[in-house]
Amino acid sequence: MCAKKLILLSFIGTLILTACEEKEAYLHPVPQSLDEHVILPPEWAFGVLYGGYTDQKQTIGRIQQIQDHDYPIDAYWIDSWFWSFDDEGEGPDKYLDFVADTIAYPNRKEMWDFMEQNHIKGGFWTWDAIQKTGNEEAFEDFEQRGFFRDTYMNTNPWHNAGTSTAMFQEDSDHPGTLTGNINFDNPEAAAYFKERMKPFFDEGADFLKLDRTTHLNTVKTIFEISQEFGKETEGRGFMLSHAGGLEDSAFKRYPTKWTSDTRSDWTIESPNIQFNSWVPNVAFKENIAMYTNPDKLHHTVPFLTNDTGGFDMGITDSVDEELYIRWLQFSMYGPITEVFSQPENPTSNLAWKYSERADSLFRTYAHRRMQLFPYIYSYAHKTRLDGENMIRLIPDHLYEYTFGEEFLVAPVYEEYATERTVYLPEGTWINYWTGEITTGNRSITVNAPIDQIPLFVKAGSIIPLRNYAPNVETGTNEKLTLELYPGADGDFELIEDDGLSNEYLKGRYALTTITFSQNETVSIAPVLGDYIGMPEQRSWRLKILSPDTVSAITVNGKELSFKQDGKFLLTDFVEFPVSEKVIFRIQN
Repeated sequence: MCAKKLILLSFIGTLILTACEEKEAYLHPVPQSLDEHVILPPEWAFGVLYGGYTDQKQTIGRIQQIQDHDYPIDAYWIDSWFWSFDDEGEGPDKYLDFVADTIAYPNRKEMWDFMEQNHIKGGFWTWDAIQKTGNEEAFEDFEQRGFFRDTYMNTNPWHNAGTSTAMFQEDSDHPGTLTGNINFDNPEAAAYFKERMKPFFDEGADFLKLDRTTHLNTVKTIFEISQEFGKETEGRGFMLSHAGGLEDSAFKRYPTKWTSDTRSDWTIESPNIQFNSWVPNVAFKENIAMYTNPDKLHHTVPFLTNDTGGFDMGITDSVDEELYIRWLQFSMYGPITEVFSQPENPTSNLAWKYSERADSLFRTYAHRRMQLFPYIYSYAHKTRLDGENMIRLIPDHLYEYTFGEEFLVAPVYEEYATERTVYLPEGTWINYWTGEITTGNRSITVNAPIDQIPLFVKAGSIIPLRNYAPNVETGTNEKLTLELYPGADGDFELIEDDGLSNEYLKGRYALTTITFSQNETVSIAPVLGDYIGMPEQRSWRLKILSPDTVSAITVNGKELSFKQDGKFLLTDFVEFPVSEKVIFRIQN
């Protein structure tokens, strides 16, 4: 909407009429609980992301396979072989030459354009050093400019005439490669690195994955490259970096972090698989604890993600379908969901390559995640506004958590387990799968068949859902379903913005307060605030967990049709201006 203004100006006898001007934006006040360090990723980052070691043809082919299997996909990055594909990233040639592989990726612009046409963001891997051998021009350029923090003889075979995935594994027989660590503490060096990376973004790349370091100014520079040069952003950058460098809370300004190179095994306590010594001592159980352990700084990361299924498959030729299914269930109920593995894994952690069962379950859980976008994105904003992360800890219960306030998630992390002991905090909780109502402040044992992660919803919860779309960008909040769980009063704050700009930092976003009372009234307040592109109308419907007979439902005094939908009652959609108060009344 645009408020028209006519202004008369006397200027050399000429009448000047101003053009249509946008109305003044409503800016929300700054709450005392604000965590000013928290920067939100763009909205597309809250869908499902993928990474792989694929050339241009394989990249396009894999995306098409993901789409053919009806999986959502919001982003795809090409890992370290992006620089030198045919030798599987052996190096040191190409690491880094600021040219990358022009044979395996003969027309990168065409590849990035394909992604853009499919509403998929494209990224690639980088690090913070230049190895001289094979990259003499780039090395000497940075050295002559004084842009190295230091140089050293690198005998680590990682992208250095050796393995492409094994980090921190020194080779006593390696002849060594002179390597320069770029000094990102030097603003001129950081600016020059940006300049050298800009052509990749001019071609159409959107974001970077940073390996090898979590040094704050390096992370800052990589984030700013996406922020400044990404063509499909309006200033809200995105990156991936390791889950280190957490001592300074300024790390929150550069999302996102992942839990590093986890082991595809149940736990390090009793391993099923042997791993090379360089692989971090983190398997599935330990990976969960990285989100929930109050004694570790990892739980402070607002937008923490992990390689679904684990990164390193270990010294084995087989993969574990049960482990993968339990891991994907956990990953779908986290802030950011991504799928990735080392190149040696024949499945690439893509569900259809495990089994038909894994394929079906991945689709089911991923579709549910996409429908939950309004809920997840509202809590992303609350992470900043309230200073409390989306994953919330349950004291003395390390392997379960609440996802926001409404969901309690208890991942199954033991092999062959078909039940799980769950501690329910105080209140009334509803089993998501069965609808069974349970009083909290106690532990219970629940069934946990392979297709179900133990999941509870707090009584009084209002869960906003959108219709499924294969990526966030093509989805819309213009039609929302309110999934209601009776048994207590409840409320929910739906928070929305344009998803790409940094206007939210100024307090420009839309807030819709929804309340649910035990007298069976659902009240939707008029929207407070706005954002560029905010729709004027919205359609609502109710989806009510209702063991009792409902005789009638009205909305703003008019009777509304409804039907039984499994254990829920589902009404028709009704459309109202977002500026109008909407009241549903449920009569038993």
